[in-house]
Amino acid sequence: MGWDAGFWAFLLLLLNAKLQCVVGDAEDFWDDPSYLQCGLTDMQFFLPFLIRDSAYVLTAIDTNGKSHYLHNNSACGTWVGQEPDGSVVVGAAYDGCFVNKQDGEYLLTVSLEEVVDGMVQYNKKDLKCPVLPVMDAPAPSECAAVARQERLSCATPVTSRSTCEGLGCCFAPEDSAIACYFGKPLTAQCANNSRVTIAVSADLTKPPLNMDSVHAINVSPASCPGMTVTSSKSFTVLHFPLSCGQMGQTHDGAVTYENTIEATQDVRTWNRASITRDSTMRITIRCTYSMTGIAPLLVQVSTLPPPLPVSTTGPLLLEMRIAQDQQYSAYYADSDYPVQKVLRDPVYLEVRILQRTDPELVLVLHDCWANPSVEATEQPQWPVLVKSCPFTGDNYLTQLIPPGVPSQSIPLPYHYKRFSISTFTFVDGRTQHALGGLVYFHCSASLCVPSTTDMCIPSCPSKKKRMIEQLNSGETVITSDGPVEFMVAEAASKTKGILYSNLSLNMARGTAAVAALLAGIVIMVIWVHHRRNSPKAYTVKA
Repeated sequence: MGWDAGFWAFLLLLLNAKLQCVVGDAEDFWDDPSYLQCGLTDMQFFLPFLIRDSAYVLTAIDTNGKSHYLHNNSACGTWVGQEPDGSVVVGAAYDGCFVNKQDGEYLLTVSLEEVVDGMVQYNKKDLKCPVLPVMDAPAPSECAAVARQERLSCATPVTSRSTCEGLGCCFAPEDSAIACYFGKPLTAQCANNSRVTIAVSADLTKPPLNMDSVHAINVSPASCPGMTVTSSKSFTVLHFPLSCGQMGQTHDGAVTYENTIEATQDVRTWNRASITRDSTMRITIRCTYSMTGIAPLLVQVSTLPPPLPVSTTGPLLLEMRIAQDQQYSAYYADSDYPVQKVLRDPVYLEVRILQRTDPELVLVLHDCWANPSVEATEQPQWPVLVKSCPFTGDNYLTQLIPPGVPSQSIPLPYHYKRFSISTFTFVDGRTQHALGGLVYFHCSASLCVPSTTDMCIPSCPSKKKRMIEQLNSGETVITSDGPVEFMVAEAASKTKGILYSNLSLNMARGTAAVAALLAGIVIMVIWVHHRRNSPKAYTVKA
């Protein structure tokens, strides 16, 4: 009996010594900043592994000062687990029952009660994580476009819509498996625990990305053990520590981590020919952190400019046609030609791209001119447009007519160029007689893709400026190899046996569809002149 009493006394002494050691360790660990990790939706804190050998109670204190045992409770957003080293991990969601928002921080007050020497020791600690700026929620159409089987979790656990949408994600409370999922084409999250999450949608580009090729440059699960990659047909999500990426320069107490994500093409090769149907993508994510805290200061996403369009030789169909009025509400049909036009009458011309539906393309007319030959370089020539602008040496300036806004008749206005000219005819510079034969109109054109440096829209000087330039230069109406005189309509009448004379132009179809180079196109519209006895007329025919 005495031996038993001595044994238990000795055992109690050992336990008391051990508990004192444990309590000392438990008190010291609160001073270690690594015990707390602040995530995007929750905070987690770790208890030393020696705590498991002592009798303790862990509670959370609500706003009313009442204690609640911390345990797995999905309704309140709390959970308790154990790490492989024996330490205890406790998590609490920001939108749960026990985390409050106060002065720009999430605040959780916990208490640790331990029994030492028969006495209960009470340790209380305020755990704080900074509140990050919320992101814009995805549009409802973006969320609805993600099929349920394609959804990837944005954050768990999430118990409120505001928390989920604050992360830039979609909220579906009816989906018990994945209530918060990625929906935007691109989502980047820099967490307080120095981890980055990047979600890329296949629809980030058109055509869609090859999701099997999406990866982080110089970062992989092999080189970065903490990296995870989750994919579906619609999304790829990369999650890894920022330390796996490239650390940029430090400035003003801040450090920037940089990671680049890219998607490559699937190239198929056969018989010395290679093709691809995939887009390419490269984005750079920069997370800036304060060196004295754990809160990210800045999240920056930089997308590289798209590659320049490839210029190549290929067929391109263009059409020039004549409208019946200034509104371009109707065009002359084949049966309407020849159409008579008196000199100085306006002629409404239109050049358009055929069989192309790319809204990024812009038709640009560089120069348009007339000459009496099918050869574009033949002389004499009379300019109509010079560097996309009306020829300033003309006393009847070409009028540029905007095609207007997209409509059912013109779905792609940038595929059209419209202008009007005042009817004229070539004359012999020596005899002043109208020249017979064929007259051609030519336009040099190209297709343009707008960019930040080139909007594909020419800037023409104002009419006042053109007049000043013309007066200063002393220019007159000329052509390269001789003068061209614009003639007016003449009518001479006599009574009794009088012959009426009228100088007019019969304009015929001005339409041409040609195969041309992408970089430069020549459009030819043939105007045929022939002389009649009475009345005098010139027939223009394509």
